[in-house]
Amino acid sequence: MKKGIHPENYRPVVFKDMSNGDMFLSKSTAKTNDTVEF
Repeated sequence: MKKGIHPENYRPVVFKDMSNGDMFLSKSTAKTNDTVEF
């Protein structure tokens, strides 16, 4: 990944599929309010 091209808030986040409870780790700039233990 090239340095300096991503926003400062580009970070690891866990997304949860609410239909089946599966969680996966990705990177995103999405604003978050909740925390989970992955």
